[in-house]
Amino acid sequence: MSIMKIKENIKLILQKVYQVSKKKETPRIWLQHLVCEASGFVPGEELHIRMDEEAKEILIQNREFEDADEHDVHQVHVSSRVNKTSGALRPLVDSARESYASIISVQDKVEICVYSLGDYSRVVVRPLRFRLFNTETLDVPSDERIRLLSIAAGCGIGTVYFRDSNYFSPVMEIELEEDSAENLKLNYPNSFLFNGDIRDCNVVAKADVALVSLPCNQHSSLGEGEQGVFQNLALATSKIIKAAEPKIVFFENVPEYYKTRSYTDLQELILSDFPFWVGPVKLESHDFGSIAKRERSYSIAFRHQDDMLEFRVPTPPKKVRKKKLKEFLDPKGTEHEWKSLDKWFASFNSKKEKNNAWADRSTELTFVDENSTVLQCIPKRYRSHSASNSYVLHPDKNQWRFLSINELRRIFGIPEDFQFSVHTPVWRIYEQIGQSACGRVFRAFANEIATVFFKSMFKKPADKKEAVDTSMPLSMDSDGQLHLLMM
Repeated sequence: MSIMKIKENIKLILQKVYQVSKKKETPRIWLQHLVCEASGFVPGEELHIRMDEEAKEILIQNREFEDADEHDVHQVHVSSRVNKTSGALRPLVDSARESYASIISVQDKVEICVYSLGDYSRVVVRPLRFRLFNTETLDVPSDERIRLLSIAAGCGIGTVYFRDSNYFSPVMEIELEEDSAENLKLNYPNSFLFNGDIRDCNVVAKADVALVSLPCNQHSSLGEGEQGVFQNLALATSKIIKAAEPKIVFFENVPEYYKTRSYTDLQELILSDFPFWVGPVKLESHDFGSIAKRERSYSIAFRHQDDMLEFRVPTPPKKVRKKKLKEFLDPKGTEHEWKSLDKWFASFNSKKEKNNAWADRSTELTFVDENSTVLQCIPKRYRSHSASNSYVLHPDKNQWRFLSINELRRIFGIPEDFQFSVHTPVWRIYEQIGQSACGRVFRAFANEIATVFFKSMFKKPADKKEAVDTSMPLSMDSDGQLHLLMM
């Protein structure tokens, strides 16, 4: 394939931002597993590296450069590291040269861009290109479904609930944690992925819907309570939303988040583009038929008044059947690690002597048998020993165990085709699930948001709602009543 043809068709599939480290004061190119695997690099493979002084880029690719002097190119081989969880060799590239200093500097941030076309891959390493008030956008090809951008995507469980409705196609995910980013690339290989601090993101895919689920640990009762005062992600999030130009923005978070300046700042920053709002609406997943409690609040911002007026807040089914725990448990004969109930209570009771804040908590839902119809919220720290968790009680009433990952998948409603990386430790998968969302509630919102798009598409001009004065932003409550949005 000619160079011109490659330039026309090659696709940006991943962008990662990191800080340049050094080897003996020499700038170091450090391509870890996520970048190498996205590029299709394999251990032992020869790579070709070229310095482009004019463009201030270091180019790394898996085939020879056709348009370069051989003196301007050097080769490295892909090395590897054994993953402790899977035992598999995972590729990485580690190269340090004095010549790199003309383009990248130690301790400065660089962006790594992975481009792919068939079996050809090119990695571009260059100083971070960031413009505070100007964001580059991509028109990412999709399968003509509703394009979904996920901000603070985690490992991708919230995104898969939308995709599972069959009306949405993920086009971009933004995530800080690398192991979660690996999971995103595994499940959404055709979507553009940004791995790094959200405040460094300067390339955004165009989307129809933005799913915003910012970290809740600063706002929840179990978190640090800093409420975004010391780490402001609202500014960067507003910049991304404005660049993506969605019609609808869907927010999910703990109820306390919506009382913070972080949320009101974000709301105010995008208000000129999204003057129509619904929520926040507080919903309990158990009311929707989930066996596990999970109280969260949701807010939806609309670019167009008609879309807001057509939107219906999901309501719990009136006659939803309450399932028992045994319907989610692993098949009989599955081996589990059981623990002593007496030892757990001995540890729990000892906390009272230390005036531990959790010592006086009720243990009514801490140990549950197979006939239970309600569990406490499954948090990120589920693998800890806490009265606020729910554990499976053995029939002999003397032992208990954690819910297994497969059991949690069934409880959360995670689709069978959603994968966790084989390289991710079990304890980390528990955290990723605990940080995610209730599948029942998310699917309900996904369907209602999709309904808005369908109604807009099929509506005749004469069917448009009577115009409302848009000189002031409006909010609609769950009963359909309009109010002025007071900031």
